[in-house]
Amino acid sequence: MRIEVLLFGALREQVGAARRDLELPPGARVREALAALGLPDRVDIWALVDGARAGRDATLAEGSRLSLFQPVGGG
Repeated sequence: MRIEVLLFGALREQVGAARRDLELPPGARVREALAALGLPDRVDIWALVDGARAGRDATLAEGSRLSLFQPVGGG
């Protein structure tokens, strides 16, 4: 199945692109998409699947849009 991945902030620089299309096996999860992008499975990487916050075990579907970002704090 094919999904679209949008990357923000430092993740964009780590992957070298703001947007990537991934071909994953049916039933793949967010953690498998992270691995396919060469990103670590860390708690400070937040995922949205089709606009809704998703955990690492969230299942992706054909045509899903996965957005990945790291929250930024400051003070």
